[in-house]
Amino acid sequence: MELQHLHTFNAVAQAGSLTKAAQTLHLSQPAVSAQIKALEVEMGLALFHRTARGMELTDSGKLLLEQARDVVH
Repeated sequence: MELQHLHTFNAVAQAGSLTKAAQTLHLSQPAVSAQIKALEVEMGLALFHRTARGMELTDSGKLLLEQARDVVH
């Protein structure tokens, strides 16, 4: 697990959107999406529900967010 992936995960969780997180991180939306997908594949968990309104954390995502905030801050 890369620290950058956790940082990106945290940004998406806060923004609720891949596009908004990408703008905050000064990355492209596909780059942010790829990092989130890589983290989900590595962990074997879905971390977000993708909806028409944006990205919503799954229960697993909520647990990771608690831990990720300690690491990235």
